[in-house]
Amino acid sequence: MELWYTQPAADWNAALPAGNGRLGCMQFGGVARERFQLNEDSLWSGGPMHRLNPDASATLPKVQELLRQGRLPDAERLALDGLASTPCGMRAYQPLGDLTLDFDGLPAEADDYCRGLDLDAGTLYVRFTVGGAHYAREAFASYPDGVFVLRLATDAPQGLSLRCRLDRKRREETGHLDNATTYFTGDSDGIGFTAAVRLAEHDGGTAQAVGDTLLLRGAKSATFLLAAATTYRAVEPLQAVTACLDAAAKQGYIVLKRRYAEDICNNFDTCRLTFATDPALESLPTDERLRRAAAQPDPGLDALYFQYGRWLLFAASRPGSLPANLQGVWNDSFFPSWDSKYTININTEMNYWPANICGLAQSEEPLFDLLARMVPNGQRTARELYHCRGFVAHHNTDLWGDTDPQDRYIPASFWPMGAAWLCTHIWRHYLYSGDTKFLRAQFPTLEQAVLFFTDFLEQDADGYYVTNPSVSPENTYILPDGVRGHLCIGPTMDRQILRELFAGYLAAAAKLSVTNETTCAAAAILPRLRPTQIGSDGRLLEWGGEYGEAEPGHRHISHLYGLAPGNEISTLATPELAAAARKTLEYRLAHGGGYTGWSRAWITLFLARLGEGSKVEENLRALYANSTFPNLMDNHPSKRGPVFQIDGNYGTTAAMAECLAQVSYDGVNPQAVSLLPALPPRWQSGAVQGLCLPGGACLDLVWENGTLQTAALHAAAPWKMRLHCAGAEAEIELSARQSVTLNAALQPIH
Repeated sequence: MELWYTQPAADWNAALPAGNGRLGCMQFGGVARERFQLNEDSLWSGGPMHRLNPDASATLPKVQELLRQGRLPDAERLALDGLASTPCGMRAYQPLGDLTLDFDGLPAEADDYCRGLDLDAGTLYVRFTVGGAHYAREAFASYPDGVFVLRLATDAPQGLSLRCRLDRKRREETGHLDNATTYFTGDSDGIGFTAAVRLAEHDGGTAQAVGDTLLLRGAKSATFLLAAATTYRAVEPLQAVTACLDAAAKQGYIVLKRRYAEDICNNFDTCRLTFATDPALESLPTDERLRRAAAQPDPGLDALYFQYGRWLLFAASRPGSLPANLQGVWNDSFFPSWDSKYTININTEMNYWPANICGLAQSEEPLFDLLARMVPNGQRTARELYHCRGFVAHHNTDLWGDTDPQDRYIPASFWPMGAAWLCTHIWRHYLYSGDTKFLRAQFPTLEQAVLFFTDFLEQDADGYYVTNPSVSPENTYILPDGVRGHLCIGPTMDRQILRELFAGYLAAAAKLSVTNETTCAAAAILPRLRPTQIGSDGRLLEWGGEYGEAEPGHRHISHLYGLAPGNEISTLATPELAAAARKTLEYRLAHGGGYTGWSRAWITLFLARLGEGSKVEENLRALYANSTFPNLMDNHPSKRGPVFQIDGNYGTTAAMAECLAQVSYDGVNPQAVSLLPALPPRWQSGAVQGLCLPGGACLDLVWENGTLQTAALHAAAPWKMRLHCAGAEAEIELSARQSVTLNAALQPIH
């Protein structure tokens, strides 16, 4: 399964990615000049900061009282002055630099040109001919060995001659360490960094380092290795980089590639979606298929997009790395949109929606590592801003786990639910893994998030517990007198997140036999969170009152959290709420909703949960037409034009998976799995292997003409679940390492 093209990348949004969690690169594939734009996950714009406004704790009760009195404009003006952090912004994710190779004697264009990303092998490639001679490049970012590997080869009589150079376009120290290794080293406001490239092997020819350039003359083949490090992890980055290159060079290209292939086989090549496709479409380059996809059904492109989304998560988030940020691990700007950091009022969470179901649970480990770094900062923020115990975070964080309010932006800045939403991933991850050791290790984080709200929540006039102040992320409401507002008390999304957080925490406490003050407080508060409400027009209410909307087609659809990614709304268990959610969604779409890639992905997941396969297909077409770059990366409108933002890729992959298998819950525990609940019309025949289910089972499905043919289940641990499919129902119980294959009636095939 490949993305492939017949010309070099014209710009960054057509280049192709590789990554191993810590290193990321984008290959452009030029003939005479090859460029790899590079990233290192811990290279950000500076060190940790203490940004809390010194007047925040005194200002907070005044803002809360103004909101209780309905004095909205006064509350918002005071919040901007007294609650906004100083400085208001966090650190930004930065590019590492460029690796460029300039080839002697090669033209700007070549015959038989092809570049691509082979998802099965996990490798980037470029192939072309010049004067009848063949040229080939292969590149990959190795997780086992921590290096970026580039292999060049030709059968041209004169061999390869080139200049290889690292460049960051800043005032870094550059030079060569020996006759085969060049480097640069520098400092980004307190984060020291080093990158180095080594010519590790070459067949024939001569090589030398001159200044900060590697020169190669007349070689039949060559292998370059690149490594990078920062003071975030290494006391001496140059020493760490040199040791990494030494170890990788001793392995040699053949061993490096074998070890990389084993990593791909064991950790990525576990899940696949396939369709019988049109050979004429399969023969087209990926950018041409994308151009046709809005009008011509192409299920093969859907399967490619699904696997590519898995690849982007696998390449951006590995154990020991930082989590996937707003651009995964790929960013070419020193001033990226939204700082390319962690936006935790949906975007970071969406990055990990496909992790468990799509067989990439290990990719979620960096998210839990980030949460651990956030806890001490969030405890300080809770204590100094809110006079509360526990820990809290707002709508952004960075590599240091910053938890203070971000920006001077009323629609988003003063939302206290960021840590709460992130912590819902703990219980969900446990449900898939069944790993009690993991749950015990994460329980203190989960408890600290709950503890904050046991102190922070206040009771409204009806006795329900509510947040004050908060927002419904980034949206604006209109009061009956025409006043527009953002700050509010107890929006719907907050209540839905809190129900999931508290219920998961109490279930975890029961599993671990924990009973204490916090469990008792959480158990008392949980039933006193106001239920999700339906307005007079049949739509779900977004705020505590029935207000107008300044942007009826707003990109955030926060009050549908309970439908997805939450699980309190479903067509079976809560049909009235599901109908109201459907009406809410239809209203947003009718007014221009889904105009960002991540919002379109969220809408697609909503529709999958509602069983709307035809509308899933409509939204996939819209995603391809309006929100996808030539390299299949998600695009997002911004003031500078469309920019890359990776959550749309991840969210759409998760939505595709849920078209094939959906888990229903009794609040916190999985109860049943529905098979093929939302097949798009163009997916009428196909197969999927390796979808993961809660409790440690994997699922393979084959279907024809919209009808299940076989469902195979493979249990890693004792497993019991009820299955549903097209009116058939069965309870399946398996012992550890047992498998069973079922027919369309969900009966075992013997």
